[in-house]
Amino acid sequence: MSIHETMSAEIGHTAAEVPSRRRTRATRVIAGFMAASGVLFGIFTAVFGIVAESQQIHAFHNAIVASLLLVLSAPPAIAIARKPDHPLAALKILTALSAAAVVTMAASTTIDPFTLPFVLFTGVLWILRPSEQPSADDERPSWILLGLVAMGVVPLLAYALGEAELQRTLADSSHAQFFHWVEASFYAVGILAIALLAALRPFTYRMAAWSAGVGVIILGSASLMLNSHASAVPMPWPWLAIAGGVAFIGVAEWEVDRHADHGLTAT
Repeated sequence: MSIHETMSAEIGHTAAEVPSRRRTRATRVIAGFMAASGVLFGIFTAVFGIVAESQQIHAFHNAIVASLLLVLSAPPAIAIARKPDHPLAALKILTALSAAAVVTMAASTTIDPFTLPFVLFTGVLWILRPSEQPSADDERPSWILLGLVAMGVVPLLAYALGEAELQRTLADSSHAQFFHWVEASFYAVGILAIALLAALRPFTYRMAAWSAGVGVIILGSASLMLNSHASAVPMPWPWLAIAGGVAFIGVAEWEVDRHADHGLTAT
């Protein structure tokens, strides 16, 4: 190769790297903003819901909204902000949550102004994603996790549809004005969506397994402690939710360990 050809190749390579770096920086900034917003607003919701006397009636909803932000939404955004060069796995978690948000807003016939920007930013991250991140070729779905997801489909979807109906029919209530019904519906469908991701690829979506498991544990625990509040799950479902969440995390960790051992054996 001549000097001229070598210099042209280097210039072309450098020119290709510039938009890639810009995309990486933009991805980091947007994901960082989503993460910071989720964490700060989640903490604010949790603390304000505890200390403000006027929020006592909304205690259950505040617990759910704080969990929606801190447990389901913020972790994948943080993961993308930390590693913007390899965003695909975490971005799929955000996409599953965004799909759940769109479905529940449609079912509630309500646009949640706190959720819609999250959906739009997720779309922007797909446009900006700087690279693909291949998954493990030998990874298989977990039939045990899929069974646990199947067991949760009916109760969680029934809960989500009920909350969506309340958002439609009780539009004048304070819960509806704070978008609490639609956000509770979003929470239930979001748990199902990311739990399904984790069941299909337990090693790749370990974060999703933990988020779904902890999310359903919080749903059950909040229902036990705040059983007289609106949207609290009636007995015996809180205990089943807690047991299901613990089981889901336990099986997911076993699947991850098994996959790691299989990889070492293959090597």
